[in-house]
Amino acid sequence: MSEHHVVFYHLLNDYSGSPKALLSVIEKALADGARVDIFTSSGGPLDSLEHPRLTRHVIPYRFKGRAVGTALNFAWAQILGFFSTFRYFFKRKTLFYINTILPAGAALGARLTGHRLIVHCHENPRAKGPVYQLLSHITLPLANKVICVSATQAADLPSNLPIEIRPNVLPLSFLSRVTPDPERAFERKNVLMLASLKDYKGIPEFLKLASTMPDFKFTLVISAEPAEIDANLKETGQPVASNVSIYPCQQDVVPFYNEASIVVNLSNPDLFIETSGLTALEARSFLLPVIVPCKGGITETITHGVDGFHIDSRNVTEMQQAITQLLTDRRLYLRMARGTNSNPNPKISITREPKV
Repeated sequence: MSEHHVVFYHLLNDYSGSPKALLSVIEKALADGARVDIFTSSGGPLDSLEHPRLTRHVIPYRFKGRAVGTALNFAWAQILGFFSTFRYFFKRKTLFYINTILPAGAALGARLTGHRLIVHCHENPRAKGPVYQLLSHITLPLANKVICVSATQAADLPSNLPIEIRPNVLPLSFLSRVTPDPERAFERKNVLMLASLKDYKGIPEFLKLASTMPDFKFTLVISAEPAEIDANLKETGQPVASNVSIYPCQQDVVPFYNEASIVVNLSNPDLFIETSGLTALEARSFLLPVIVPCKGGITETITHGVDGFHIDSRNVTEMQQAITQLLTDRRLYLRMARGTNSNPNPKISITREPKV
């Protein structure tokens, strides 16, 4: 980034993949000598950023208990984002960087200032529903560059957009703490999943799978508060087997990877398509084999039969067989742990020029 001043916008600063991915982008901008402003909410990984050239601005955005509250909060965040861009109107060499398509107000304001605008698109708007489709029609056409996290995701966007495919990378602050040990990981017999509290993320499938495999440990880290998790489990009536440990939202997930043997992503492909899958990338940095869905950009991170498997989460028998094989066959486990696709920061950059 040659611009001297980079202004970042991200609405929901939680412990999901998109703010974690943004963290690495901001670290890179600071390392390149840029002055950085960031407009975001509090309570997530972006709170950890501290630097003399970084200025933080709080946008009070949070999911509310009711849909009306969330809609009003979202509208207010758009207004704040829009008007905040005009403070940079006369500042030369300013780059606006919108993370996800949600800060549509900021994207519109940024374009009106005349400065360059990048939109880092983490979503598949067509699969996310009418609200995301509307936001994509507002935000993406305004961008000078649209960054997609996978070729699969880019293929679902209009062909006239200036798209660059740039797979997510892990922050240096994360990679500096990675200590892979496949031999010890094999002995732990521990299956790990990190997910948000959405049914399409595969929590019911994970609990059902664990109940059928009592010889192994299953660890579930849910990006939600304990009360929300308890309420969800009571509402769904899903029993929790004795070999399952459930943890609420964690600021630091490194210890969980250090105690895992396998990482799984059980997203339901009929309800949700993973555009990238940051947990798979994190798992591979620890040399952990990963089981992911058969569809979506996440299949570009994990190579079937090399460093993990592509399996439909609803195919319980196939999941059982894959986990049992990995946790009982040391040679297979070590081969996959040290698979050829073990680089946590793949050097892929494909640019698709807009069609005239």
